Amino acid sequence: MNYEFPEIQDFFGSYFHQDWMVEHDTPDQVIADFLQASDTETLLSINKELRFLLKQNKEELVLREYLLKELSCYYCYWNEWESGRAWLMHVLAALNGGLEEID
Repeated sequence: MNYEFPEIQDFFGSYFHQDWMVEHDTPDQVIADFLQASDTETLLSINKELRFLLKQNKEELVLREYLLKELSCYYCYWNEWESGRAWLMHVLAALNGGLEEID
């Protein structure tokens, strides 16, 4: 278990697991499914952890390995995004959009 980012690890491990492409066609569908299933408290916690992770400014290859090995994220974002930071910013924006819809 990742003690620094338990909510993010739960999100990635539960939604971007090894077989996520069997359940969804796109990563954005995964995020939409998560938003639909999550309460405000969970979204706020993940938002906070994502912002903290982004502030660490990990180098690209370090971030890639961290997402896979420490946070159990099996989405190969580098095939579609210029960087892990760009993809995580996209995830953060989607979460923020989900929070705005709740308010």
